[in-house]
Order: sequence, then structure tokens, then C-alpha cells
Amino acid sequence: MKKNVILAAAVALGTMLMATPVFAGNTGWNRDNRGWWYQLSNGTYVKSSWLSINGTWYSMDSAGYMEIGWVNDGSGWYFMDTESGAMRVGWVNVNGNWYYLNPANGGRMLANGYTPDGYYVDGNGVYRPGVGTAQSGGQGNSQSSGQNSTQLSEEQFEDQVIELVNQERAKRGISPLKKDDEMMDTADVRAAELEVLFSHDRPDGSDSDTAYPDGVGYRGENIAMGQRTPSQVMNSWMNSPGHKRNILDPNYTVIGVGYSKKNGTPHWVQNFGIRERY
Repeated sequence: MKKNVILAAAVALGTMLMATPVFAGNTGWNRDNRGWWYQLSNGTYVKSSWLSINGTWYSMDSAGYMEIGWVNDGSGWYFMDTESGAMRVGWVNVNGNWYYLNPANGGRMLANGYTPDGYYVDGNGVYRPGVGTAQSGGQGNSQSSGQNSTQLSEEQFEDQVIELVNQERAKRGISPLKKDDEMMDTADVRAAELEVLFSHDRPDGSDSDTAYPDGVGYRGENIAMGQRTPSQVMNSWMNSPGHKRNILDPNYTVIGVGYSKKNGTPHWVQNFGIRERY
């Protein structure tokens, strides 16, 4: 996954460890006025390398101290949490910009490409809303609903997404989902909340399940941001295995779709569930 990898559990680690430690400390994490270092059970410590502790990765500099912030190991850029030093994966916001740290590449920052959930990041790794989004490597057609679609109302955008969902289900012989008024209310609430926090958690810290109406079970949610049209956001979701699985799940019977562009960036949400009466 990475060059010069060192595991905390190892004891015979070759030249990447100093035979005589500079630091006098206890096994495990130690700290002085310069920062943190990690001492192994044999008294040596890690420097100029990666360190894995219980599945969490840390980067240690040439003096043996834990690094924070952006780190380049020669293969690419990684981001180490500025408080814990742990390597971050997935989406991370740094100084107001969103970056994608690809778990499939060991947490290395993705640049000039598309994330697994269909978003485009530029050559510096920065997510650019509305720039080259939802192409998924050129697959599919994202040109429908062009200039005319931008003049549609939010409700029309939402209805188009439901229509596209049921088209995808019909292609595979799966029963269509029914537009549910209460679920639409839930999705509208969630879309507005995505403007505050792009997450399946709500801004107050509760799970998105708490936004669902009574009487709806077996729940699922898809979220997205930046895509300009229903066809673009559906293309993104259908090219992402987890989102596609929700869209094509035969157990769902009802759907609510929300769309919000209150702060300039489109935010989308699909809420799925089961109502026994349908």
C-alpha cells in the first residue's frame, strides 16, 4: 500500500529504526515539547516511515516525530488529522476546500479524476461543484435536461429523479417506487440540512433516520452535491455501487426526493422506505 511501511507490533524492523533511541521513554506514545513519538517494545522508535497501530496509520518524520496535516511520501499526498495525527480517508475539508482521500489507494489524495460517488476533483485534488461532475469516466449520457432543465422548479427536479429511479427499476423488472408525500417532506428537510452538513448525520448530531415519518421502516438514504440536473445526479448514483444498491433494492416501496440550492451548490437526497399499506 505504501513504501517503507512499519507495523507497531514488529520488533525486527531493519534500517528504518535506530538501534540506539535518542528519546528515553516508555513503550507506546511519548511526548515532549516538540511533539509525539512512538517507542516500540524493543526500545527503538520509528522515523521516516509509516506506522500502523491497531489499523490506524501515522506518519513519522525523519526525527521520529508524528506528522500532522498534509504529508507527501513520494507516491502522493496524504492528510494526517491535525489533532490525533491519524491518517484520514474519504472526504475531508481543509481550509474550506473538499478533498477525497481514496481508501482504495491507501488514503492517497485523488487528483484530476472522479471519486467513487461521482464527484470531480481537479489537479490539486479540490472538489469543484458543477465542473465536469457526474461523467463517471464518460459513461452514460449527462446532456439531457440541459438549458431547459435549469428553468424547472425544485419540485419538477425531484419528480424527474423519481421518474429516472423507476426507469432503472423497470429495466430490471423491479416494482416502481411510490412518491410519498411525507417522505417528500423528509427529503426536503434533509436536502436543506445538507447545506449545513454534508453527511448522513443531521446537523444536530442525530441519525438521518430521525427525519423519517412514523410508519416507515427498512430505511435508506442517498445524498449528493454539485450535480446540476436530475440525469447527472442519477448517473452519479448509478455509477456508485452503494447508491445503486439502494435505488434497485426490491424491498423498498416508497421514495422521497429532495433538492436544495439555497447557497449556490445543488444538494440532492433520496430517502427510501417501506409502508406496508402500499
